[in-house]
Amino acid sequence: MRKGTWIVVVCLTFLVSSWLFTNCQPVTSSADQPDSTALSKPVAASYPAVVCQLARTTTFALTSAATGLIRTPAQSKLSFRIGGTISQILVHNGSVVLEEQVIARLDDRDQRLALRISQDQLAEAMVQLRALIAEYGGTELDTANLKPNARAFVLTKSGYYKAQTTLAQARQQLDYTLLRAPYAGTVANLTAKSYNFITSYEPFCTLLSRAGLLVEFSVLESELATVKVGQPVRISPVAMPERTYTGQVSEINPFVNAQGLVLVKARINRPDQYLFEGMNARIFIERRMPNQLVIPKSAVVERSGRKVVFTVDNGTANPGRANPGRANPSRAKWNYVTIAHENDTEVAISEGLKPGDRVIISGNLNLAHDAPVRVQNP
Repeated sequence: MRKGTWIVVVCLTFLVSSWLFTNCQPVTSSADQPDSTALSKPVAASYPAVVCQLARTTTFALTSAATGLIRTPAQSKLSFRIGGTISQILVHNGSVVLEEQVIARLDDRDQRLALRISQDQLAEAMVQLRALIAEYGGTELDTANLKPNARAFVLTKSGYYKAQTTLAQARQQLDYTLLRAPYAGTVANLTAKSYNFITSYEPFCTLLSRAGLLVEFSVLESELATVKVGQPVRISPVAMPERTYTGQVSEINPFVNAQGLVLVKARINRPDQYLFEGMNARIFIERRMPNQLVIPKSAVVERSGRKVVFTVDNGTANPGRANPGRANPSRAKWNYVTIAHENDTEVAISEGLKPGDRVIISGNLNLAHDAPVRVQNP
């Protein structure tokens, strides 16, 4: 086939194909054409999703935090009343002892010998006393029938008074070989060893009372008005933050130190074995304030250095549009607020809101005033 003929055939084929494609297209009416207005209108599902909560009037828990130390109400360094060799130690560090319980013993052989000697001296004095009573007209050891002057004379002359005093002293020295707990508590700082000599001025151990465990902390002078005796507190040891104890303020020292701090003590309710003397703890002081307008802390954002809370203004029906009965979207409203009080989770508002306002608590970080929003259930 000649070159010119081939070009004519190709052109005819292209023209026929174009005609067929154009005439086979479906005919569309104006009703089927998309509305340019509808295309340009935002879809409700594309609005930012927010979560709301009603502002309510309730009692607000004002909480302030401080750092302090666990203290025992009584802490005593126990020592023997006399020096001697330790013969027995009956406790160890951490032992819980009762009042008057024996903690340790000294070698008491010398004291027992002295007690036996004093008992013998008393027996000798009784013999002398019996002879003198008979000399003054009495019988046996009955001194009731003697004249007062004669009675005092025979008791002194026989050595009875002196023997009684010596016996009491010997018994006391024997009792001093026992170290007893003056009150119920926990043994600490025990370093002594058996069979070692210990003096009367050397501490044997420290006894920590478990009754009425305290926590000591300091508050600023400016916060002193928020702390009162009897006020509830929460205590959380730094080493064990998962454990929380309750207590009440028991003492406020009426003195402000050079750093502007005031020492406060609180008694811990139901302390247990996990609390140690000198342990660091976080103290949360709670004060109940009635009739406060309260909202979640997440509802407050900052704009231009001021506190802002967004509320939701529900959309209303707008029959003037092409689709009668269609509702306008909910819109976020910008409200400047004044915060009166705040804690870890909530704030109390003094100005800018009223009870019952629908406050946006989630999805409010990038909102603008009058922005359309889609309210979701929390």
